[in-house]
Amino acid sequence: MGEVWDKEKQIDPKDSESYREEIYEFISKYHSTTLSFMMTMRKNGQSIMRPVSTFVEDWQIFTISQHHQLKVNHVKNNPNVGYMFIDNGGPAYMSLGYTKNVWIAGTCEISYDQNEIADFFVRREKATGQGDAHPHDDSYTRVLFKTTPQYLRAEGFAEHARPVVYKSF
Repeated sequence: MGEVWDKEKQIDPKDSESYREEIYEFISKYHSTTLSFMMTMRKNGQSIMRPVSTFVEDWQIFTISQHHQLKVNHVKNNPNVGYMFIDNGGPAYMSLGYTKNVWIAGTCEISYDQNEIADFFVRREKATGQGDAHPHDDSYTRVLFKTTPQYLRAEGFAEHARPVVYKSF
């Protein structure tokens, strides 16, 4: 197709498997050099993205929130969400200054089960040292977003700007 396109097309799926562990470690960095953002959709189809904390287990992405946050209604109306993970401390992988990044599209479910949320905090503390870091009072109810990935596109892991793509996890 041309030299420029060849430098930006997806790497061969057979080769992409060699990056799976590195990409998983990258998105699993809890409050380290990887920033994470969650995208949801309004009823009118407009996308909204905001920074969030994430915790990843077996490729499932978890985010804690409160019942009154707008993203709760967005996910109730449309469970298709996206997460963007960006390296805020690493070197650029091309001349435009882009750093490693991973886009994940998936389906999100919301749990209101406070026992499940308490178990989540225990698992997160065991894995990261950070348990329940959220102040809590009776003015809100905690919710847990659980996102199962369906599509992942990672840039900055293979040569130049060639993305690694996964559709199974």
